[in-house]
Amino acid sequence: MNLLRKILPLFLILTTATSYNLPINRPTFLKILSGSTIATQTFLPNFALADETTKLKINLSNSGEKTPLTATLTRSWSPEGYDHFLDLVKSGYYTNAPIFRVIPGFVAQFGLNPDPKITAANSKAIKDDPKGLGPGNKKNTLTFATAGPNTRTTQIFINLGDNYFLDNQGFTPFGVIDDFEVDRIFSGYGEGAPRGKGPDQNKLRVLGEDYMKEFERMTRIEKIEIE
Repeated sequence: MNLLRKILPLFLILTTATSYNLPINRPTFLKILSGSTIATQTFLPNFALADETTKLKINLSNSGEKTPLTATLTRSWSPEGYDHFLDLVKSGYYTNAPIFRVIPGFVAQFGLNPDPKITAANSKAIKDDPKGLGPGNKKNTLTFATAGPNTRTTQIFINLGDNYFLDNQGFTPFGVIDDFEVDRIFSGYGEGAPRGKGPDQNKLRVLGEDYMKEFERMTRIEKIEIE
């Protein structure tokens, strides 16, 4: 009977965690002594059920006209992407960065700093997040651009339509812009060179502001602030 009383609390811990399907990620070591060790290890659930989110204020400049936007980031959708993007925001990386590729109904892309040295200094890639954690590439979500597996660095795109076909290609959104429409940014250049009239990404990366001046109507991100 005494042994049963000692084992019963352990049984309740395990069955409670299973019933509520909680993430079990905090190790603790439990010893029930009755002449010998009966249980040596169990795992207690993490009861932090509220999802981690961050609100952003995004200030755009369209040929001198100011456009304020807000966005909500959700860590559980893409943990690596969420953390990396916030690190870049905190460092001021996106200040005065142009939205250099705008294809209505598809994407609006940004993420190259006007200073090539700053872009180069932030070129280390992060690993991919698992697919299917978030809502998919629906309209107005924010997603890292890639050049293949585990190549996310600084470039981001806003989905200007429901692009769910991107989900299986490893593009994992980490946030959403509130009430956004493409008419808030300049889209006249369209696709980048050589397929369109927009700027060449390689030249943007290498030449920075000197080359950006040739596309003076591009919308710029004046600043992104954490609210």
